[in-house]
Amino acid sequence: MLFELSHLIVIDKVSLDLSVDESLKIGQLGRIADKVDNMDKRLEECKKLIKPTALYTYTKIEQVSKEGLLIDNNRLLKSTKLAEQLSCSTEIAPYIITIGPDLEKRVTSIATDKILDSWILDNLGTYALRTLGKHIEERIRNEKGWKISRFNPGSTPTWNLEEQEKIFGIFSKETVQEKIGVRLTDTFMMIPKKSVSGVMGQAISDYHNCIECRLACEYRQMPYKE
Repeated sequence: MLFELSHLIVIDKVSLDLSVDESLKIGQLGRIADKVDNMDKRLEECKKLIKPTALYTYTKIEQVSKEGLLIDNNRLLKSTKLAEQLSCSTEIAPYIITIGPDLEKRVTSIATDKILDSWILDNLGTYALRTLGKHIEERIRNEKGWKISRFNPGSTPTWNLEEQEKIFGIFSKETVQEKIGVRLTDTFMMIPKKSVSGVMGQAISDYHNCIECRLACEYRQMPYKE
């Protein structure tokens, strides 16, 4: 279901094409696949628990400086990497996506008695969230014809987590919570946890956050480059 409120685009109840084979490529799931029964059933549980929702908009880049990007309402997205990679762009697409709170609640509720089940379900949630990100990326690509790169606050040393507040500010925190049920804490963490915020744009090179991040995490999609 699609809602367009002036320049704000909200997509409610996104239909995701999720498969067991693709899920096994996420995190460590593939390494234990031969030891786990009923992955089809587990994925079906994941599908019932998630509520994939997204909002995004398009905003003009008013100025590119060494510090970052100056966008509408005199907001500065402070990141040298944004300034470098989007120096030739005139527009970006800020976005926030989530799969909702229900899967997270289920993961927590069974974590003590069913540790493996909890871990598998959590990884399937990560897979669903990543698939949602690709869905929105494809949508924006079709609308704008961009070769898209994604940038996320806190994912690299070049864009601090605190900048997440500016992404929420583009839409207003109240609007984000009302439309997709995501809120930002005082420590700049999103609730539900299976949520992502950032910007998409047409970069000067094929850029990905992961190449600058040393951490080993469930979201890694490309190897770190020294």
